[in-house]
Amino acid sequence: MNLPPNSDSSSVKLYDLQVVSQMCRANEEQVLKMVEVFIGQISQSIKEIETAYSEKDFLKIKKLTHKIKPLLTYFGTSKLEQEFILTDELFSKEIVSSELDLKIANLNFLIHEVISQMKKDFNIPNI
Repeated sequence: MNLPPNSDSSSVKLYDLQVVSQMCRANEEQVLKMVEVFIGQISQSIKEIETAYSEKDFLKIKKLTHKIKPLLTYFGTSKLEQEFILTDELFSKEIVSSELDLKIANLNFLIHEVISQMKKDFNIPNI
């Protein structure tokens, strides 16, 4: 399979598609579709988390985080996954705080980094 490597080998690896590739039986078109779905779902989910947090809707946040966790594992986004786990621990306290504000901002940044790298590696245009 000729999946693109992470384009900047000097930086931390942002994702690893080994599990996705196995799930797709190394079908490159299917992997690309999965990457596109991941980009859409993770983008939408972080927006929904930010909205739910601003509304102090911690039940909705819990549901969204439960939905996102497997995606992070499947797509090998270990740095993002670690940050997400730390943020999720703060969400579980159900308290709005400046620490949680910073964690959400950092999550958003990391998500955009992963998405940007995937779009670059797979030649996916920005919409």
